Amino acid sequence: MLAVKGKGKGNQALQILLKGLLEKGVVQAVLIPSEIPGGESYAHILTRDPSMVDKAQPVPPVVPVQGGRVVSKLTKRGPVKMPTAVVLRPCELRAARELIKLNQVKPKGLLTISFDCPGAYPLSQYINGDKSLIKANFEEGLSKFALSGTRPLCQICNRFTGDTADIEVGFLGAPEDGHYLIAHTPQGVEALRALGYQEEVDLKEREETIQEMVKERTEARQNYFQEEFGPQVSGPQGLLTTLHSCINCHNCMRVCPICFCRECFFDSDALKVTAENYLMRAERKGALRFLPDTLLFHLGRMNHMSTSCVSCGTCEDACPNDVPVSRLFAMVADKTQAIFDYVPGRDLKEPIPLIDYREEELHEWERPYKESTNHHPSSS
Repeated sequence: MLAVKGKGKGNQALQILLKGLLEKGVVQAVLIPSEIPGGESYAHILTRDPSMVDKAQPVPPVVPVQGGRVVSKLTKRGPVKMPTAVVLRPCELRAARELIKLNQVKPKGLLTISFDCPGAYPLSQYINGDKSLIKANFEEGLSKFALSGTRPLCQICNRFTGDTADIEVGFLGAPEDGHYLIAHTPQGVEALRALGYQEEVDLKEREETIQEMVKERTEARQNYFQEEFGPQVSGPQGLLTTLHSCINCHNCMRVCPICFCRECFFDSDALKVTAENYLMRAERKGALRFLPDTLLFHLGRMNHMSTSCVSCGTCEDACPNDVPVSRLFAMVADKTQAIFDYVPGRDLKEPIPLIDYREEELHEWERPYKESTNHHPSSS
């Protein structure tokens, strides 16, 4: 590991780093978010032009597209042909690393850069609000790591640092006039050396600040899921009430970086049934809610991806009816991942539980089957 001090705060810090990497030839392209011409939102751009970095916003105030999905799109058919720097929020980086394990991202040639993330604003708030004010507030909050009004999951995120990136940009515990650049891999160290960074710095204050904040966020997260949100979704009726406004658009699935199947079961012919089938089900139940299978969709998706959920909140941003789907999935994911002692994206060598078969596993969760025999008094 190599830790050095850099100049600049917020987006400026990342722009200086990215321009230096391009100008020194450490990378030949960068993949970064940039405001679209109309100013309504942001999109990722792939560029080799250092001047484009000045016009970009490496850390935008919203997350229209999850960066893990963007990296998957870039490399799904094969690795990049030239060294490329990619800037990712910590949750986006974890998703990209999880997708590496699923063979949906080819990491060769990529230099990953992440940072201390204070969160992001709800996409609807940005679209309908004063964009200039939101951008100004976000830039100040990013530099100081103090941002209010962020998405619900961002407020209780306890994995907000980019410590699994090749290069981490640290704002927490840094001097007023700068930031830390921390290389966690040989590629990261080589890149910082190529930029001329030599003198190492002590990160003790930063590490203490992070530990304290992680503790606070973890307690807040547990309290929120156990005391506030958890009781709302408890049991079948709680789930149905929470999901009552779902219109089965499946936007949450389509924006999720972990959902990557070519064809989802819930969009397949298996769930396309005849009117007679619906009438039969309606007769059996008394009435059938349309659109049907809402609960089945969410439970099914949750069942196969909760071990890899990175709590990025993108699914809730994409919901047109404000269903708190990201909080529901994150709450379940916390419990599922704890069972397997698994953190998605933590270690590239750590297998994903659902594709790692172990014969002797989870016995403590088993319930032995016991056949019950009913004896009638008359039979004795």
